[in-house]
Amino acid sequence: MEERNIIKWSEYSEYTELAIPSGEIWMSESELVDLFGVFIPKLRNAIKALYKEELIKPFEAERTIKKRDNLYLTVYNLEVVLLLAFRLNTYQTRAFRRELMERIGRNHKPFEVILTSINCI
Repeated sequence: MEERNIIKWSEYSEYTELAIPSGEIWMSESELVDLFGVFIPKLRNAIKALYKEELIKPFEAERTIKKRDNLYLTVYNLEVVLLLAFRLNTYQTRAFRRELMERIGRNHKPFEVILTSINCI
């Protein structure tokens, strides 16, 4: 059985603190349903829409892992999780987005972009 990292809400807070582990993130439908507070049909439709709009390819975004006794589970990568967070509209997805934006802002370091122009005559 393969070990996976998943994003989940802290057990001690109501949608206010995300536990985001380091390493690769791979989440199942049931874990995404718990994270985002949606029903499976809505989640599946959102994933299908991501594929249809070619925002991500299925062969990049999902894989099947063996759990036990010939039981297999389809899991989705972090990119799908982030795309779904901005596609779905629930209290949990709004809290997820807020938490992401706060963490990005907190760890943001300023950077400079230098543009050069070459005129060829």
